[in-house]
Amino acid sequence: MLSRIHWTKAARTTAGLLGGTALVSFVAATYYRPLPLPEDYPTTKKKNTKRTNNVNTECCPEHMATSTNLLPNRNKELFCSKELPYFSRDETPLLLSMARYLSIGCTTILIRIFMNTYGQYDIENDEHYAHFLTLVLGGDGRQEQGQSLITISNHRSLFDDPGVVSCLLPLWIGIQPKYNRWGICSQEYCFADALPAIVKGYIGAGQVLPIQRGGGINQPLLQHFASLVARGEWCHIFPEGGVWQWRELGGRGRFAVLEGQS
Repeated sequence: MLSRIHWTKAARTTAGLLGGTALVSFVAATYYRPLPLPEDYPTTKKKNTKRTNNVNTECCPEHMATSTNLLPNRNKELFCSKELPYFSRDETPLLLSMARYLSIGCTTILIRIFMNTYGQYDIENDEHYAHFLTLVLGGDGRQEQGQSLITISNHRSLFDDPGVVSCLLPLWIGIQPKYNRWGICSQEYCFADALPAIVKGYIGAGQVLPIQRGGGINQPLLQHFASLVARGEWCHIFPEGGVWQWRELGGRGRFAVLEGQS
């Protein structure tokens, strides 16, 4: 009887420690969450009459990337780090690293359960896939030379990432942040103002950064993503720029060519 009581207390203590650690980790993820660009950031979809500080941003795209009032202002956000949260692996704060393990691990496991229960997927375990896994693990000279890995895929649904990406790697690899991809998600979906800060923190801890559609290649958010490429990380993108139901990669461009020829 006494041993059962001791085991019960130990289980409660362990559960409390794990729950407290998870809570503190996600508080840290909230603090270091990525921020989207402000709503008044000029986009390529707008007329070229947009001016900032009397400078035409359409004519001077480099100004779009350097003007301080166009950057996400972390000083104005509540409970938000003043520094950019794009640390190298060695410099990442401990609690943020733990949040990444929890976010990526929980998301990957839950999606695996969902896909194996209600869906199906097939992976061709051939030499190309084996080489891909070798590169993900830093082999073939990638880690020694500090080489990045860039992958692309078509974008058939909003479930592609994290859905398909979570099923792409063997489970023991997929739950480790250092072997996982960095991705980008349109800020009006993943980092909308209506979302609580802790949700943005969870998504950011899942190694997903915001991007503004129509913000151009000089927008700061894309430069932040490019800094991860320069650091040798694995970065995955959907070049379609949005959901596109064609099977072929580059369906939007092909559709535009077909329309022009008709």
